[in-house]
Amino acid sequence: MSRKVYKRRFHFKNIRPKDPAIQTFGDWLPENRGFYANFRQWLQNTGYGEVAVKLYCVAARQAIGFIAKPYWVIDPDADIERVWQHLHTRPLTANTLADYHKGLLKLSAYLRWRCHRPPKPPTINWEYFAGALPTWLQEDLREFLHHCQRNWKPDHKAERSTDLLSHLTMSLRWMVEHFPFEQICALTPQVWFAYLDHRLEAGISPRVTNSELSTLKHLVYYLQERERPVCERFLLVDYLEEGLHLPKDVPVEQLRQLQQEIQAMAALPHAGWRRIGRMDLAWFLLMLHSGLRTCEVRFLRLQHVDWQGRKTRIEQAKGMKDRVIYLSQPTLEALQAYLEVRGAMDALPDHLFIFRHQPLSRTYCFERLRTYAAHGNFHVTPHQLRHSCATLLLNSGAPVLTVQMLMGHKWVDTTLGYARLYDGTVAADYYAAMSLVEKRLALPEDQLSTPPPLGQLIALVDSLHTGALNTSQSEAVRQLRAGLLALAEPENALQDVKVLLPSE
Repeated sequence: MSRKVYKRRFHFKNIRPKDPAIQTFGDWLPENRGFYANFRQWLQNTGYGEVAVKLYCVAARQAIGFIAKPYWVIDPDADIERVWQHLHTRPLTANTLADYHKGLLKLSAYLRWRCHRPPKPPTINWEYFAGALPTWLQEDLREFLHHCQRNWKPDHKAERSTDLLSHLTMSLRWMVEHFPFEQICALTPQVWFAYLDHRLEAGISPRVTNSELSTLKHLVYYLQERERPVCERFLLVDYLEEGLHLPKDVPVEQLRQLQQEIQAMAALPHAGWRRIGRMDLAWFLLMLHSGLRTCEVRFLRLQHVDWQGRKTRIEQAKGMKDRVIYLSQPTLEALQAYLEVRGAMDALPDHLFIFRHQPLSRTYCFERLRTYAAHGNFHVTPHQLRHSCATLLLNSGAPVLTVQMLMGHKWVDTTLGYARLYDGTVAADYYAAMSLVEKRLALPEDQLSTPPPLGQLIALVDSLHTGALNTSQSEAVRQLRAGLLALAEPENALQDVKVLLPSE
């Protein structure tokens, strides 16, 4: 026991479990004991808290004791499933079972990593999406999904398959329920308009319904190419007018506050939080300074970063397009600081960003930004950082075509709509052009009688400091500027105007 904190150091106890089907820890193979100790250390290095580590380790001890085989021959799927079924036979609460299930999933992931086995491919819950649809329609959906997957990267297949089925089956389930049909040709404009009225009454925006209609049309076009009878009038249905959607960027003050919050997290003494803060700062600057999308950040590879050239390659992004984006100096420094605490390269060596030995999830960046922004009582999404990047570049004078290439847009109109010109650029262009218009429209007597504004005179005097002046000239300029500032006082305004006017 330590005298400083009076806390007993952790050690593995030979606790005899109440379940006779589970082997006692002292009867384990020595290799399994070392495997269990390494699993516990793996959880701690991942950043889990003490309570979570204890719960997951209890589940792992029961699993290893129940399977009673050397860890290198344990099947991460079949054997772990047997443990899960056995736990259901015991008098455990729902919350305990849920915690044990998480621990079993972590044990399965560690087994795959430790034994160099490929990760389990993600499965699609087909019963959830298409279970209520007719069999013939389910077969059509499977063929269409398989056709679409040919154009997707392996890393994106599971997510994009779920998104596609979600868009398709939501509308098809409603249509089959209210308008039962036996062939796809029964999908007529009348059926669609009935579903459209239902969605609009529920408050769904035209943008969402247009997306659903587009997905349905792709399905019908695919079946038509397969020489299936379809309703061609359905393919002629027009989309609803959405109006102009202006992008929503983040105010500069909120961007500063976000960066300060993330930097404070990266400076914490706790190693786990410090690692998360450095990683968050790196992908935050990649989105804000280089305009990366969330999916591009999640699947960014280490070998694609050119440290000497200060750039990185984005492969097969949206629209299956490759592009090169450039890295600012703060981004490079944040990436290098994160790599110092990233961890061993044997865990997911290809991915740049990993969290708990896994690539970043779809919601990781969104949740982290929501946490940081909550401290300032505002809301920010990851895609708004991309909006802000394009807007700031345009307002700083970057050419539109350059921003188009950096953002990866196919059409320049997308860039103009994606990052609109803000007051900084519009106002400068307006006043520069309007000054020429005023000069052309001014009458001769106006040009003689109208004195220049005091602000313009002061700015002109300040510009004299940029030249090579001697001591006496600098003193004269200083006195002239002081006199102009004195003339700007309100009580002398009327007299100042009279003095500046030419005498009759």
